[in-house]
Amino acid sequence: MQLHQLGLELALADVHPELTLWWQQATSADTASDQADDRLLLGLSTFWRQWSSLSFVERQHLQVRRSALVFSAEDQAALQQATQQGSRHQLVQRLVPGYANHDQLQQQLARLLSLAEQPWPALRTTTLRPGERAKAVSRVRERLQLLGDLSAAEAETDPSYYDSRLEQGVRQFQLRHGLQVDGVIGPHTYAWLDAPPLTRAQLLMRSMLRTLIGDTLPSAYLLVNIPEYRLRLYQDQAMVLESDVIVGKDSRKTPIMASEITNVVVNPPWHVPRSILTKDILPRLYQDPDYIEREDFEVLDAGERVVPREEWQARLYEEGGFPYRLRQRPGSRNALGAYKFHLPNNDAIYLHDTPSRGLFSRDSRALSSGCVRVEEAEQLALWLLSEQWSPARLADLKSSRHTRWLRVNKPLPVFMVYWPGWLGPDGLPRFRDDIYQFDRSLNPPFVAGQQRPLLAHNGQLL
Repeated sequence: MQLHQLGLELALADVHPELTLWWQQATSADTASDQADDRLLLGLSTFWRQWSSLSFVERQHLQVRRSALVFSAEDQAALQQATQQGSRHQLVQRLVPGYANHDQLQQQLARLLSLAEQPWPALRTTTLRPGERAKAVSRVRERLQLLGDLSAAEAETDPSYYDSRLEQGVRQFQLRHGLQVDGVIGPHTYAWLDAPPLTRAQLLMRSMLRTLIGDTLPSAYLLVNIPEYRLRLYQDQAMVLESDVIVGKDSRKTPIMASEITNVVVNPPWHVPRSILTKDILPRLYQDPDYIEREDFEVLDAGERVVPREEWQARLYEEGGFPYRLRQRPGSRNALGAYKFHLPNNDAIYLHDTPSRGLFSRDSRALSSGCVRVEEAEQLALWLLSEQWSPARLADLKSSRHTRWLRVNKPLPVFMVYWPGWLGPDGLPRFRDDIYQFDRSLNPPFVAGQQRPLLAHNGQLL
């Protein structure tokens, strides 16, 4: 029944305890009834109405758990009329969310819930590398087959041998989970191999809800998926640029936000935020007084005067104070690189280039103080300024090291989203670490003694 399937999806997402309870009552043998179905239908209708009124940020944080699901008189009258006319299915059909690939989602949920019915023992043991032999190899091979990263094959001549075919499956698994794609089964790979299927289904559903960022999208926009460490630029529904990014560490999170790029700053100076100055730079100065000059900083007082070294040193070391600001000059050491992409917001968050290119090779890139570092910053700048600046002119400006604020002809909307799960082009789920622990404690939708729903291959409940 489609109604029960829609209820299951929201129960898996654990977005509202009443919705989960009503789904349980509508699908459990002891409590199933027409009245329970009516209550679930009205609850779903009320939930989606409330969802439509949420802001972008509220949707990303799934801020619906505490809202009261009060049935409207309109919904109750519509349900009564539909029941009399035999058209309840039409009401249910209107509740189907606008996921881009709902059929594939239902298929994957069916697969994961089926896997949740069987034992899922932890596999984690010593690190395994291609060419090695270990008892755990056969269990890893079986796990990858269950998850869809390795096709079932003829019997292995040596089940304990980590062969090239298994390595290919491990690499596919690592790619799907944003891990270092090296074929080495270490702690991070084991952690995802051991993630229970029900947990996977719940993470996927919560992320799919977050993909419903708005009723309409602009013709061109930038999407930064924080836990994926990935940026994508879309124009007329086609992706025209993709880039790895570095986001804020857990203690200095990149905020969920919707803004727009209004200016590209070429050769930007870096005005060091007071928090970074206090927490990171001042402690270093006590150990390394040459740090400021070596990193090409200027010390400024309240009147924008450049403070000589002997003056700020005397104040810092003798009086224990530093009532100054730091500004890093444009150049090869500048923390913002050659480009800054200005976003009007109250958190001083923006996108920028970086001289630390080697950090993009890491699989975990929650490393910044909140702003987003973009690997393909120059390509993004060229796209934003293509109507005003040729690549040659922009290159000349960059090499001059003079700071220029260049206004974008049409501000580009930017959405910072939090999707640790989604469906890939092959229909298999992609997962990423929940780096900010938004989904760390989830309530399972099934109560003790409740029979799990059976699903057909098309994801519909049987």
